[in-house]
Amino acid sequence: MNSRFTFILFFVLISWATQVRAQDDSFVDPREPSNGLGGQVLLTNSGFALGGYYTRALGRDVSFIAELSIGSGKDEREVAFIDRFGRRDLPNKANYLLMMPVQIGIEKRLFRSKIEDNFRPFLHLTVGPTVGWLYPYFRDDNGNGMLDSGEKTYDGFSALPKGGFELGVGGTFALGAYFGATTGIVQSVRIGYTFTHFLDKISLLEPSIRKPGHFFGTPVILVSFGKLF
Repeated sequence: MNSRFTFILFFVLISWATQVRAQDDSFVDPREPSNGLGGQVLLTNSGFALGGYYTRALGRDVSFIAELSIGSGKDEREVAFIDRFGRRDLPNKANYLLMMPVQIGIEKRLFRSKIEDNFRPFLHLTVGPTVGWLYPYFRDDNGNGMLDSGEKTYDGFSALPKGGFELGVGGTFALGAYFGATTGIVQSVRIGYTFTHFLDKISLLEPSIRKPGHFFGTPVILVSFGKLF
């Protein structure tokens, strides 16, 4: 998976959505709202993230969706230990990472004719840029990339000003379902996979444990709460 693939997927999605809109301009049932807005809670291998979304109908069963979220990024090998005094230790950790993906794409409703409107399964595909903020876990006095005796470690908040931006592109593909009526408050659950390819290699663990890399991916479970209007 690389950035070239992500850009190709982006243009394919936009082209498909444009054709759907052009072919069916009379899809909107006046009794059904065509837009949605709400918040999201995401659970990944890195923990929890928060976000929001906006949707707009493009066809009878196809909607445009724009999403933004923010959460931490972690290596799957990372393990945290907490002693009896509440002190937290992260062996072999090199850097913290905050990730803010901004993605746009489509949702395609499935099985409309066979499933009731209060349970609406869909296929979700989105792509877009990711802004990362990479900041150190420890003060690397000798520049060897490893935590040595006497070097100071930072918690996730005190190290924030010491970081820098990392840019990437990413995407998400998932299956999900909306619950509730087609007006007013709506909830959804989505299960899928999300990934980011950073333009520069970044390291979350010490190089002796894992070499710096471009690609970060994780399964994701997402719960959303919003309003149709």
